[in-house]
Amino acid sequence: CLNKLYESDSELFNANNGKGVCERCIVFRFAHYLQDRLTDFYVDCDFNSSLHGHFENGNLVWQRRSGKPIENPDGTITNRFVDIIVHKRQEFQINQPNTSDFICFEIKKWNNNNATQANKDKQNLKILTSRYGYKYGFFLSLHKNKAKSSWTIFQYGNPLEENLIIFNNEIPNQIQTN
Repeated sequence: CLNKLYESDSELFNANNGKGVCERCIVFRFAHYLQDRLTDFYVDCDFNSSLHGHFENGNLVWQRRSGKPIENPDGTITNRFVDIIVHKRQEFQINQPNTSDFICFEIKKWNNNNATQANKDKQNLKILTSRYGYKYGFFLSLHKNKAKSSWTIFQYGNPLEENLIIFNNEIPNQIQTN
């Protein structure tokens, strides 16, 4: 999907006097290519809904909420949603509510150098892959030149692979799935 993004949408990286288009536009195009490949799932950008189960009088009750609660460094909680999630909407089992969430992505453009935002995104991925059951979380740093782009892969709340440079069609063996 990254190869397709760079092959089909290279003008997005060079528009606006080399600054590129808005990050959300690039995120959407990448999500579009993911949806084409992952047809058994929904691929959503900035999805701002989730379900929370709790017991009332011995019965499991599901409530909608805006985003997933994630702790900030100062201890406060913010309901967050990430750039892209790959999931099965409304599909979960009562005894395994996280079975609908599959992969999540946080994406930054080469000219967004805000370290605080990048750290917040990585913290989101740590929590989403540990507490909320996403199998993998990807932090993608997309450069105008694909060869300078990199990623960090999270699983179970920890970086699995860090600062991998994206070359050709190579995907680390640990994350190849059917």
